[in-house]
Amino acid sequence: MKKSTALFAVMAALSVGTASAAGTIAGTTIQNTASASFQDPANTANTISSTSNTVNTVVLPKPGFDIVFTGGTADGGTQNDITTTTVQVTGAVPGQRVVTSYSVVNNGNVALTVALTADATGANAGQTVQYFLDANGDGVADNATPLTSVTLNPDDPATTGTDEGIVKIVQVVTLPTDPAQINVNSIFGASPEGVVTGTQGADPLVTPGNGYANGSANYEDGKAVDTDRQFVRIRVFAPNLDNLPNSGPSNPVDSAGTPITDPTKVPPITNVDVPTETTGKTGDNTPVVTTPGYRNPTTPAGDPTIGGTPITPNVAGDAQIAYPTADTNNTPDVVTFTNNLVNRSGATDTVQLFPALANGTVDPAYTFNAATGVFTNTTTGVSIRFLDPITGAPIAVSTDPNNPTVAQYPTVSIPTGKTAVYRTEVTFPDPDDSNPVAAVTVLVGADSLKDADLTSNSTTTDIILPPAMQFGDATAALGTVPTPTPVQTVNPNGATGGVSSPDGGGAAGDRTAVFSMDVVNNGQYNDSYTLVGSVTLTDATTSATTVVPVRYYAPDGTILPRVSNDPNSADYNKFITPVLAPGTEYKPYAVIQTLANTATGDYLVSQTATANYSTIVLTDNNDIVRVSANGSVNVAKFVAKAGVAAATNPANGIDNPAGYTATGANGAQPGANISYRIIGKNTYNSAVTGFFLRDTVPANTTFASVALNPVPTRTIYRVNGGAWSVTAPAAGLAAGTVIDVALDADANNQPDSLAAGASLSADFVVTVK
Repeated sequence: MKKSTALFAVMAALSVGTASAAGTIAGTTIQNTASASFQDPANTANTISSTSNTVNTVVLPKPGFDIVFTGGTADGGTQNDITTTTVQVTGAVPGQRVVTSYSVVNNGNVALTVALTADATGANAGQTVQYFLDANGDGVADNATPLTSVTLNPDDPATTGTDEGIVKIVQVVTLPTDPAQINVNSIFGASPEGVVTGTQGADPLVTPGNGYANGSANYEDGKAVDTDRQFVRIRVFAPNLDNLPNSGPSNPVDSAGTPITDPTKVPPITNVDVPTETTGKTGDNTPVVTTPGYRNPTTPAGDPTIGGTPITPNVAGDAQIAYPTADTNNTPDVVTFTNNLVNRSGATDTVQLFPALANGTVDPAYTFNAATGVFTNTTTGVSIRFLDPITGAPIAVSTDPNNPTVAQYPTVSIPTGKTAVYRTEVTFPDPDDSNPVAAVTVLVGADSLKDADLTSNSTTTDIILPPAMQFGDATAALGTVPTPTPVQTVNPNGATGGVSSPDGGGAAGDRTAVFSMDVVNNGQYNDSYTLVGSVTLTDATTSATTVVPVRYYAPDGTILPRVSNDPNSADYNKFITPVLAPGTEYKPYAVIQTLANTATGDYLVSQTATANYSTIVLTDNNDIVRVSANGSVNVAKFVAKAGVAAATNPANGIDNPAGYTATGANGAQPGANISYRIIGKNTYNSAVTGFFLRDTVPANTTFASVALNPVPTRTIYRVNGGAWSVTAPAAGLAAGTVIDVALDADANNQPDSLAAGASLSADFVVTVK
């Protein structure tokens, strides 16, 4: 029996040692009962067993805990200081919430309550640090309630696959927004610090508590305070952006930061023709110069090397200017700029694009539709889209979970040292071709999402200079306005005059009509203008029509340059103005040299002005050349005489017919007839109405007959002012009788008109008494 007692004592000691293992949960009772087996002294063939008493051993607490980075990131060692930790966040922004995942681990065998505080040694002031539960370890706080402590259960070695001794949390460092507390040199960050207050009594077997001496402060892994830390070091991002006009970058990327390999997606800088930036030299009517630039794509995803509006970048001025021509429709016009955005920050940046004010803030005149990617200015009608250079589609709107309150706009991603290429599509109302127009100016803001404000870090300017012009009759003020129809009266048989030719017909007038015209550049770039005009005149004698060109003269009286100096060219009668600067006008003279013997009447002048760069075409069709009546009706009377040749004896500008003379008539005996030929000729440049010939029966004669020569289809007669009749007067009328004779082709018993240059002849015969 003594041997049995000794064995029980050994087994009891072994039981105590097993219970002190840290893996067994404190408070667990370990029971142990021993036994002995031996041969029955009375019968050695039998084995007898004896059981000892049961020994109960309570497992005492063996506390231990640690705070580690979730995900296996090593802690301790050189990472124990904010300046040396390898867990770093760069590019943080003011106001940003930097989230770091941690696990609070129970390394002991007893439940512990770990108080959480933040160690911010080495960090700048102004940040706030909070801890939140993250039970599923997804790096997102489970709720909005900050933690000040966590309770750790010990891991139960009897379970597999689950560690009940781990509680996952997130540390949230919120950076300040006050510029006085944050700048690019600021360092922020923190490490969670856990402390457990001891609750063990004087006799652990009686009051084991949590295994730590009552009232003691115990830190991670039992180390001294501030010696086991897991810092996250936060460095503030310093945006370094350069928002530029297109300059043909050598290392371009698209809006997602992917290198662009298709060279057509980045317009090369070549020579393009654009309106001159000066008013031009004397005699130089070319409105364009060749300068480095590019053309916007014909479609959003098209090839920008061909077609499209010329655009000239001014990198030094951080702007680019588009020079659109006119079109023939009233739909809104579109210009697509190519912009470059360079990232020199040393880290990849995500950058928002938006129309900005001069101070870099978002222009409140624009509303943004995130679904379509369109910024719209409802006042001006201008809309803007930012497009990807590869797809031509609107650039995607940004999402930033760390800054949910920041307005979200189209965003490009730019690796450091790269240049993001994006297109700025500007749609603006089709301008009136006549009234003054303003430039369309878009200040494009580029704001890094890695700073706290919504203010552009770099802006660039895209400018559209629309064209506009006026053409019409000159006014004293700048521009042309509707005026009463201008009329210039000319004498078609007068001499030709110059640009100072006075208005007026009659004998004192000349046959030159002069209109003071006005070409006004109401657009935003310089241009010159081709002028052409004509008027169709009718010959007073033949009624043939002739198109007479308008000639254009400078205000000093010199003729303007012609498009072609070849008289046989269709461009010979086209004239070019000097180059006009925006907001200026030019007042040339439109000069029409009417043809001699032009029929009287009003002739409408047709004029056209074509802008040589913008291609705007305007007309002026209200100027009238009024050809005054000019001339007379000449009347000559001839008497029959045999043997007289025609046109040898004229009278009053009218040639004598053959067999008639104006002087030297033959004698006549009583009873013989005297034959007269009366000729009336209209020398006016217009018809004369109610034309008839009249003769009076001479003394010592009586009337014999009267007839028009040649005989018309209808002749009417009148005696002594009576009524007109188709019945010829009877022979024998006495001397002094007045006889009228006329044409009446329209049978209205009224004399017909005699056309300009036409003649009417009558044979008048009397008998000598």
